[in-house]
Amino acid sequence: MNRGLVSDIVPFSIHDGPGIRTSVYFKGCPLNCRWCHNPESRTGHVHAMVRRDLCRHCGACAVCPMHARGSHGELDVMKCRGCGLCVRLCPAKAVRLCGQVMTPQEVLARVLPDRPFFRERGGVTLSGGEPMAQAEFALALAKCFHEQGIHVALETCGYAPRAAYAAMLPFTDLFLYDWKVSDPAAHRAWTGADPGLIRENLRFLSLQGARIVLRCPMIPGVNDHEEHLRCIGKLTYELAGICRVDLLPYHALGNDKRMQMGLAREDFPVPEANEVERWQAVLSGLSRVPVCR
Repeated sequence: MNRGLVSDIVPFSIHDGPGIRTSVYFKGCPLNCRWCHNPESRTGHVHAMVRRDLCRHCGACAVCPMHARGSHGELDVMKCRGCGLCVRLCPAKAVRLCGQVMTPQEVLARVLPDRPFFRERGGVTLSGGEPMAQAEFALALAKCFHEQGIHVALETCGYAPRAAYAAMLPFTDLFLYDWKVSDPAAHRAWTGADPGLIRENLRFLSLQGARIVLRCPMIPGVNDHEEHLRCIGKLTYELAGICRVDLLPYHALGNDKRMQMGLAREDFPVPEANEVERWQAVLSGLSRVPVCR
């Protein structure tokens, strides 16, 4: 039976596609974006997360068989394999596991009670992490929701084999497609991956008639310049499938989760509202489609 690794299922989501939605967050991602606001979804395995504000530094978790835990609550998330021993032993309830193996039917059972809230516009968004890193599971889920008449949106970084996207096309109503950094060298430096495949898949989906919202994280010091905005605007003229551009200004909410994973903070500056408005105004003048934020 097809199974996948899910980090969370979040109802009443209003920022991941049209209407009220339930977002299914997959674990695992091929990119390594330093500004990621879901770092717990980036790893492809079950692991612990530690609330340092609750930790009493009692040392109970230091019995970890993988030596992923220290005597003062420290966590090495890459060593952790999610056995749950530290969760069971923690007297302060400061530790939880992130990640659950589920079947498509189990995910569907979690989502169906939310269906009355979807109404005409809402539905389910497959997000992450990167759903296409678990392409077979993503396809099985999309088919389940499609059979139920539930609108399916796929949020993706575009870094997966074309065949995987071709298989998803009949069961996906909307692609929320990340466009992170336009310059290839800068993209490799900031995400660890070449953008060629991402551009090719975006073009393929557009040629196949997919409906696409281009989602563009704006990170000060990384891509907050006019050349990047010009490249985004050019894409909207080149690719007929793009129906909207969403500007996503950097926020620091991922840092709390990074600390729970034993990772260092990423202190990119949070842009001021007037700077975000300026980005939107510039891109609106360059784009064929509406620009939202």
